[in-house]
Amino acid sequence: MAHVRSLFFDGPLTEVENKSVAAYKLGRPSEVIWNITNRCNLLCEHCYMAADGHALPDQLSDEETIDLVDQMAASGVPLLFLTGGEPFMRPNFWEILARAREHGIRVTISTNCTFIDRDVAKRLKEHGIGYIGTSLYGPADFHDDMVRVPGTRDRVVEAIKILREEGVGVALKTAVNTDTWPHIYDLIQEAKDLDCGLIYLCDLIVSGRSEGEEDGRITADQWRELADFIADDIIDPESKLEYDIGAMPSFIPYVAEKLIARGYDLSRGLERLKIMSACPVGKGHMNINSEGGVMPCQFAQDWTVGNIKEMSLAEATRELFKLADTPTTGICAEENCEYAQICRGCRVKAFHEYDDPFGQDTTCILKSAGDKVLHTSRHESPSAALPCSGPVCG
Repeated sequence: MAHVRSLFFDGPLTEVENKSVAAYKLGRPSEVIWNITNRCNLLCEHCYMAADGHALPDQLSDEETIDLVDQMAASGVPLLFLTGGEPFMRPNFWEILARAREHGIRVTISTNCTFIDRDVAKRLKEHGIGYIGTSLYGPADFHDDMVRVPGTRDRVVEAIKILREEGVGVALKTAVNTDTWPHIYDLIQEAKDLDCGLIYLCDLIVSGRSEGEEDGRITADQWRELADFIADDIIDPESKLEYDIGAMPSFIPYVAEKLIARGYDLSRGLERLKIMSACPVGKGHMNINSEGGVMPCQFAQDWTVGNIKEMSLAEATRELFKLADTPTTGICAEENCEYAQICRGCRVKAFHEYDDPFGQDTTCILKSAGDKVLHTSRHESPSAALPCSGPVCG
C-alpha cells in the first residue's frame, strides 16, 4: 500500500503516514489489517480469500478477539483495519469496535456496504470511524456479475451517499485487471463525484478464486499509463483525491521519477521510503486472519509467522520485523535495482510465483519492456489520459 499524494506532498493521510513511521521506529506495528471473519454475503470472482457464507471452524473466539484488541493497545498500534470477508457478519463486530475506540485506536473498516443504512452510518460516526473502504468494479450489470449478487452496486452507491451525509469518509476500492481496466478512469471520476477522499487501486492477486489467473493482469504499459494519469492528477491544484496503490510497489519510484523530472522536490517522501518501503512486508505491517494466523501480508493467507493463540502480539511483531533483513533477489536485488530499498517489489507476488517471498517481482513496471498495450475505449492512447475534474473532497 502506498498513499501517493500524502507520501510526496501534504495530503489527507499525511498525519496517518507520520504516525505509522513513528510506530515502526519504536519497534511497534505501524498498522494492523485484521480479517475478523472469513464469512461474506457476496462471492466476488477475484476474492483472494475465496470468502463465502461459512465461518472457518478455528476462528478466534469472541473472548480472544477482545484480548487481541487489548494487546494492540498495549503494543501502541496506531491504526487498525477491520476487514473480512464481510466484517459486519462477525457477531461481536460492534464489541470489537467499541473496545478499540475505548483504547483510542484509530479504526478503518473495509466493507461491501450491503449492511449499511442510515442508522448504521450514524452508529459508525458515533464510534469515531473516520473512513470506511468499499468496492466498485464498473457499471451496475458488470459490478453485480463480479460479486454474483444482483442489485449490489445500487446498494453500495446509496450507502456511500449516506455515509458522506453522516460525515464518514469513504475510500473507493477496486481490483485492477483486464476485466475492470475499461472502467478504471470512470471509477476514478466516480470517486470524485461521490465525494470520496481516496481511491484504492490494487493489482490482481492470484490467490483464492483468482488462483492461476495471471493472464488476468493488465500489462506494465497499462500500469504506466495509469501512473502518468495519476501523476498529472496529484499535481492538479483542483484535485484533492488520494490514490492508494496496492500490490504494485514499483508504481511509486516510477511516479517519483516522473515528478522529479518536472522539478518537484520529493525528498521528504523518498526519505520516508528508506524507512518504510512501498511494499510494507517486514516494515511494521501486520496482518491477522480470522483464525489468528499472523501474516506478513493479507494477500497471502497461507504465509504465516505464527498464530496469535500461541504467541503474543509483541512476539509476532518481532517475527515480522525479521523479514526486512532478508535481501531480495533477481531484478529486485540491490545490485540490480537502485530502488531496491524503497520499493522491494511485491513480496506476495514472489511468494505466489516462486514459493519464495524474497524472489523477484516480475510485474515491475520499471524493469519490464515490450509490453502489449490494450487501450480503453475512453482513451485512444496513453497521452490522451488527461486529468479528471469535478467535485472532490478535502
